[in-house]
Amino acid sequence: MNVMKNMIGAAATALVLGAGAAKAADLSYMSFTYAEEPNKAAVQATLDDFNKAEKLTVEPLGFAWGDMQKNIFLRARSKTLPDIAQLSERWLPTFAALDNLVDLNTVYGKDKLEAAFAPDALAMGNIGGKQLALPLISGSIGMVANKEVLAKAGIADAPKTIEDFKKVMVAVRDKVPNSVPYTMATKNNGSILIDFMVWNWVHGGRIIDDSGKVVIDSKESRDALGFMVSLMKDRLAAPEIDRPDSRRLLAQGASAFYLDAPQTRTFLRDFSGKGEAFDANVLPMPTPVLKSGDKSVSVQWGHLLVQFANGGKAKATDPADKFLTYITSDPVQTTYTLKMSALPVTKSARSAVANDAYLKNWSAATGDARRNEVGIWSNAADLTNIIGEEVQGALLGQKSADDAIKSMQTRLTTSMEKAKKSE
Repeated sequence: MNVMKNMIGAAATALVLGAGAAKAADLSYMSFTYAEEPNKAAVQATLDDFNKAEKLTVEPLGFAWGDMQKNIFLRARSKTLPDIAQLSERWLPTFAALDNLVDLNTVYGKDKLEAAFAPDALAMGNIGGKQLALPLISGSIGMVANKEVLAKAGIADAPKTIEDFKKVMVAVRDKVPNSVPYTMATKNNGSILIDFMVWNWVHGGRIIDDSGKVVIDSKESRDALGFMVSLMKDRLAAPEIDRPDSRRLLAQGASAFYLDAPQTRTFLRDFSGKGEAFDANVLPMPTPVLKSGDKSVSVQWGHLLVQFANGGKAKATDPADKFLTYITSDPVQTTYTLKMSALPVTKSARSAVANDAYLKNWSAATGDARRNEVGIWSNAADLTNIIGEEVQGALLGQKSADDAIKSMQTRLTTSMEKAKKSE
């Protein structure tokens, strides 16, 4: 981030092994990417480079993606929050009310941030005019296909409509032994939400409108959930599938499709055991549409960095803020983000990597990238659990799609009403 670099200079950090450290670290960084084996080395390299530049040390705290929110709240209660934490973009509203969360406009200046960052990336961290997070990497959640699996099923082109999509999945089921054609998320409420939200949009439905009114009880949403249930009944999807399972199965040639962010390429390289040679099989494709002429949809996606400080007050010269400056600088944004197979977040870094073929293909397949309509609300965690439970109940045959939608409407409405009363 050149503007910020000129403003406060380069920064750096190093990994400090907790046991036997000579002194306490200058800052702590809580990260789910650090806990991911395929990506840990990339984070480590960034930390090493940071240390060389500024002689500041950082204690990395690695937690699995699914455990991050719980651990941040536990640390908030015990007053042991990290200086910097990595978030999925959909989690930010959940933490917006924490007293120690820093409005980064007060640290760097709103104008300087807007001059440096791509508008879509910066917007992910903005709530109510406050810049509560800086973007780390960006992109979208869309459909990914395995070209090799499609070829085994005799399929040359990616399907464009839902009707074509089902025909291709049937071909994969029948011609590729022991395969799960579409590894749709069927466990983990956070993962289920994404698949349901995408297919709900494809069918023309909404979950919650812009005013906060729950509108899930509709024909469009029933059709969307019914479509997902039909995939389970026809053995085109399977139970007990979470996003990590989807990645492994596609990487091992046992799946043709699933929804993920561009970072998936990094996971697929690792899980396939073929490294970059597996890239030839990875096909970013537009999410199939209900009928020809519809615009394909995807979900806005990214990783954010938030800062916690006493009273929410911080200065650009603080170690944590130097770390933020460093990790959003061009040297990191043009290397780390590519290792993560994601888009950089600053204007200058995006220009520098504009010729990356994979990211160009991903951008071309993005279509209408919509903001997570559940993640923007303060009670997002509760909403996510309700949707995940109801969708899973329908997928497993425990209730009809109609009953699941009705229950979802009632439960989501109650949750939104409680959230409004507590504001």
